[in-house]
Amino acid sequence: MAGQAREGGASGDAVGVDKIRDLLFGNQMQDYDRRFSKLEERVLQRFKDVESEAKRNLEMYESNAKKQVDSLATQLRNEKDARAEADKEIDRNLRDQNQALEKQVRALSDQLSDLEREVADRISRNDHLLREEIKQKYESVQMLIEKVFSDLSNVKTDRNLLAGLFVEVAKCLNQDPVGSKGNSERNWKAS
Repeated sequence: MAGQAREGGASGDAVGVDKIRDLLFGNQMQDYDRRFSKLEERVLQRFKDVESEAKRNLEMYESNAKKQVDSLATQLRNEKDARAEADKEIDRNLRDQNQALEKQVRALSDQLSDLEREVADRISRNDHLLREEIKQKYESVQMLIEKVFSDLSNVKTDRNLLAGLFVEVAKCLNQDPVGSKGNSERNWKAS
């Protein structure tokens, strides 16, 4: 029967320790949860912003490149049409000049191909740089999140140490002689 009373007192003390723990750290843990949620929202929003900005930049590069290529292609087609009409009017004496013009058209076509390759290379390089930048930002955000988790784990560990201390204090209080226990309970209530 004395053992049952002791067990009931120990479980009552454990409940008391839980209440004390909630009173001491409950608001702080809720504050940490709130801060972590806000941090996570900011990280996700920043990631979305970076992603949309990269997408916009890539679309802008693609649009500019396409406009340049279309403009050059239109110029090339116009020049080719003009030369074709001029070729019809030129007689056989001007065939040498016609061949020179065709060489120039081929050179322009080669330049256009070179320009297309150069623009494609630039787009590829910019895409790669943007991807690397996104990857670096993602890694820095990941490191920040891991640091926050680490900090939260350290805080939780300190909480566990304090809870263990309270349990040890409760055990010591249960082991006091009957007379001193009553005095310590009165002193505890008075404080």
